[in-house]
Amino acid sequence: MKNRLEFEITEKDGASSTRSVSVERLYLCRNTSRDIEGTRSSLDVFRTSGYSVHGNPNVCRKSRYLLTNEEEIEVQGPQTSGEVEYVAIFDAGSIFVSVGSDHNDRTLLELWTAALGKVYDSAKSKQMCPAVVAHEAWRYEDVRDHWDQLHLKSFVTVAGSKILFQDFKLAELVDLEYHLRAHPSLQRDGTVLFGGSSGMVPTVPEAVFQGQPSLRGLMFPEDFAVELHDPILKRKISHSYGILSLEEAGSLSL
Repeated sequence: MKNRLEFEITEKDGASSTRSVSVERLYLCRNTSRDIEGTRSSLDVFRTSGYSVHGNPNVCRKSRYLLTNEEEIEVQGPQTSGEVEYVAIFDAGSIFVSVGSDHNDRTLLELWTAALGKVYDSAKSKQMCPAVVAHEAWRYEDVRDHWDQLHLKSFVTVAGSKILFQDFKLAELVDLEYHLRAHPSLQRDGTVLFGGSSGMVPTVPEAVFQGQPSLRGLMFPEDFAVELHDPILKRKISHSYGILSLEEAGSLSL
């Protein structure tokens, strides 16, 4: 199963070149807040309710064929949404950084099966949807010394208007070096790593999905736009994609 993506590598001086990357493995980081103990306490609430929950920060796998940089994705049902994340790409001994969205099926966040019992934040919810990465990327060495100042934003369209969905700096997340120390094998050529995300801005309307426990009656976006901004080198990577549900609005994808 092969997946080869083309990236436009932009240098600090503005020069660019095309790079073809063979995606050999795709990893997703979960619960990556730098407040590790605070996040652990939040997850403990689910554990005391009988859920099996992964540790934090955590890295899981996703099928490499699900990674795309196209401008439209297909999902099974309408209750899905994205999360803006930095993306690290390992190729031919070099590391590149881009921006992307780990799209999720929100109906599967909490699972119960006779075989597994109660499971919270299963990788299965991620496996149900593609992961999207931008076409452009930067060299990691060019941003490493000001990593915490890199800025991520996401936007969705609600009632015909584009609204801000997420807005945070990478200082809120454990950095790439943390994951490389914890999992040295990530540095193998062909690895693509989505580095985790943060919460939604308080101005998102209550009727729009933003982690509510019940999904009934909520609006889910039909598009998702992401940005990675470097305030030091004064440049930005952007990407947007449409979300095509295979089932009609209101379906619970049973």
